Amino acid sequence: MDTQVIQWNEPNRANTPPLHIASRGDRYSTVTGVWWLDEFRFVANHRSGLRLALFDMREGLAPVTTVAVPHLSDDVAARPLGGDSWELAVSGCWDASHSVYRLDCEGGSRFSLIASHPAPNRSFCHGVAYDQTGRLCLTYHTGEDPRILIGDQLTRLPPPWGARDICHDQDQDKYHAVAVSNNPQRTAYQSTSMSVWSLLPSSGTWDQTLNIDNVHSDACQMFRGRLWVPDQAGDRVLGLDLSQDKPPIVIQGDCLDFPHGLSISRRGMLAVTSYGSSSIVLLDVSSASN
Repeated sequence: MDTQVIQWNEPNRANTPPLHIASRGDRYSTVTGVWWLDEFRFVANHRSGLRLALFDMREGLAPVTTVAVPHLSDDVAARPLGGDSWELAVSGCWDASHSVYRLDCEGGSRFSLIASHPAPNRSFCHGVAYDQTGRLCLTYHTGEDPRILIGDQLTRLPPPWGARDICHDQDQDKYHAVAVSNNPQRTAYQSTSMSVWSLLPSSGTWDQTLNIDNVHSDACQMFRGRLWVPDQAGDRVLGLDLSQDKPPIVIQGDCLDFPHGLSISRRGMLAVTSYGSSSIVLLDVSSASN
């Protein structure tokens, strides 16, 4: 499978202490979130670099433009506003709930900060997403009040699970969330497990669909009937059949180094952020998703 690797390095402007990533030594937080705008352009965020960037594959591998983010961030999402403009949401970790930007690309690319929303209580906002109706979805995975917000709808996973990310399955009008049993520590954690939860909008209750040992996942997206997740513990990406009728699709390679975030374009171009190497990996999964 052909791959392309984009290196995106930024200074550690947040002065975050190094984290111990599995057994591979200390690194500070790097590229964490990514979201496709169309078949050529995507946005990504650099956690400790305190930056949000636009990439356009027609213009090379460097960011087209960047903007400062006033807090640490783990995830980014976008929804179209019409014309060549988007609304972007960036998760705020402990420092905020999330920030909202506008991206205008007519006559040049410009980011504008619309608002930075404080966290109502001390909880860690990790995942952001937009569903097909444009509603903003937020996952607060740990802290005083782990919860999930879909627009104004508040739901929770049963303890001790806290959702890391959420996505919307348009075909079935169902939401899926991923959660992990342990959080990364400054010393390597010995084991972890990932759970997948599903929600019908009419039910208000999350049902556990899968539980997989020795997997740590921070992101999810539906594509052609499979839930795609990065596995940081195994340096791979998994395409999961939630009915469990088909075995998972497994994508591995040296270019995946503690994969954190992912996004898949409509045509099947997968973008994965490698937290361990401060890079974004691009590969075509359209033929591997059946």
